[in-house]
Amino acid sequence: MTHRLPVLSCLVITSLAAGCAGPQKAAMPASAHVQREVPASAVAAPIPPTATSHGTGYVDVNTDNSLISNGSVSATSENLLSTASGFRREVYRLGGRVFAEQVHFRADTEDGPKEASSATYRVKLLPRLLPDVLDWLGKHSTITVQDVSSIVAMESEADAAIVRADVQARLADLEAQLANPTLDPQFRAALEQERTKLVGAAIADPNAMADNTKRVAVLDIRLEAPSRPDPFATGTLLGHARGSVLGLGILGQTRSNRIGGGVGIGGRSPVSSFEVIGYASPTMNERAGVTATIGFGGYSKAFGDGNRAMMNPYVGARLGYAYFDASYFAVAAEIGVELVKQHGLLWTVSARPMGLLGSTSQAAVEVGSSVGLAF
Repeated sequence: MTHRLPVLSCLVITSLAAGCAGPQKAAMPASAHVQREVPASAVAAPIPPTATSHGTGYVDVNTDNSLISNGSVSATSENLLSTASGFRREVYRLGGRVFAEQVHFRADTEDGPKEASSATYRVKLLPRLLPDVLDWLGKHSTITVQDVSSIVAMESEADAAIVRADVQARLADLEAQLANPTLDPQFRAALEQERTKLVGAAIADPNAMADNTKRVAVLDIRLEAPSRPDPFATGTLLGHARGSVLGLGILGQTRSNRIGGGVGIGGRSPVSSFEVIGYASPTMNERAGVTATIGFGGYSKAFGDGNRAMMNPYVGARLGYAYFDASYFAVAAEIGVELVKQHGLLWTVSARPMGLLGSTSQAAVEVGSSVGLAF
């Protein structure tokens, strides 16, 4: 009995060990089967590359470095000098270069016409930096013209860029899977074989992996000071105040001179469209006079067509009613010159040969000066 107990104990321990080892051995194939199926799905569905482009608030341009980009931009700025120098610094900060620069600045003065101030640049930089430059311009000035275009130099370069993105994404996915230490050896061998093929294809076609960074964007930038509106170009009416001396009866026996003044209104024409002038009587026995006429006229194209700030000659004619001790139908020609025409102010001198047609027709000459105000 004493000798049977140790033998029985050994039998019990051996059976328990066999029972525990049996299920563990059967579970191994199941776990290996799961390991083979999960990576297999990853092989059939490669992960696409993640998009990294971001839109900007001011421009919409392609940022691929394989593009040939060029264009021109015009903008206005109240602070021309500070904006121009800031733009130059921004180009160099982004890694670009300024290849041509011209700054023409004239401060506002009251003497004579104001010359236009401007700054022009020709810059070169990578196409992907175009949005940054144009965004800077949009924030520090007012863009008035933007004409920027981009085109791929060769279609093969675009195809290579697509292949390159797919190859790089798949290689990154393979490296992540091969980093798993518990990967099944058979499946690891399949992944390594696929990686070898991809690396070999990239070496056989260098364009598929090489980044083309030799393309640059060429941009012509023009910065201008905002132009001041011309009152005579934007105004719709021109008010006149005229003072004159009228010589009556220059061809008859009775001659008299009258001093008068009046107002008129008109448009761009140097001759007021409608004018009323009153004349004082030369003696106590005579009555005061008045003329109410309409007129038209034009500038000499040979002398600037009225666009100069000084010395604009013009001609015109007037028709209307006149009263000088009797009623007359007034017909007059006019020849004059605009001495000053700027800042909305007009100063002219003119002479008007006049015919007064009535019961006692007579001729007259009026010489006067007018001051006009554009509004």
